[in-house]
Amino acid sequence: MTAFSTEKFQQMIEPGNGDIIDHVIRAVGLTKVYRMGSEETHALRGASMEAKRGEYLSIMGPSGSGKSTLFNMIGALQKPTTGRVYIDRVDIAQLDTEELAWLRCRKIGYIFQTFNLIQVMTCLENVMLPMAYAGVDEEQARENAIEKLQLVGLGHRLLHKPAELSGGQQQRVAIARAMANNPAIILADEPTANLDQKTGEEMITLLDDLKKKFGVTIISATHDLKMLQRSDRILWIDDGRIVRTARPDELDFSSTEFH
Repeated sequence: MTAFSTEKFQQMIEPGNGDIIDHVIRAVGLTKVYRMGSEETHALRGASMEAKRGEYLSIMGPSGSGKSTLFNMIGALQKPTTGRVYIDRVDIAQLDTEELAWLRCRKIGYIFQTFNLIQVMTCLENVMLPMAYAGVDEEQARENAIEKLQLVGLGHRLLHKPAELSGGQQQRVAIARAMANNPAIILADEPTANLDQKTGEEMITLLDDLKKKFGVTIISATHDLKMLQRSDRILWIDDGRIVRTARPDELDFSSTEFH
């Protein structure tokens, strides 16, 4: 590992009995308190969860429930007030800024509702960018980026810029970029919210195919019924607490809860 020594890495490993574990993310007792003067806002109140390797996990919650805060914490984008987040058993609270950047770049791929592509760059350059941050040789990065864009069906659009693409094509580029460094985890924040129904279904199928082909863990924050139905598990958060988890086959998607 380039960002930290093996000795330091071992010191950060989550205590355990040495057995092989199947979860890639574990969050324990997360709280987040925002303070403004004497006012306190509790975004999370002791939330705990796990995501298994190769699992498709969806997170649901109303506006202000703490969903975005939880999402950012398990993506190493925000630190809790108290509690721990382990990614591949590493306690990320013990990582410094450089080490966190290393972890985000190599372990996690991000897909955003608004795509967040760099408009002046081509599809190829957008997908190559995370590999440049990871120190991948330019020629190798180019080959890998072409492979990823072909994987999402955009091998014929390598030199097009985002403005020349449809919304669905832009989201495909974003998915290829998220897969650039072969991450263990993909975090997808409302990935179908800005897409029409047909295109959204295509994105859901693409993510499911990537999960099956590469064993990547996909965690989505979503209210898309079709995405929920394709998930392995659904997690509900309300008032900063995880209040329920269920498999799709345990649920009635025709109920008012989902409409």
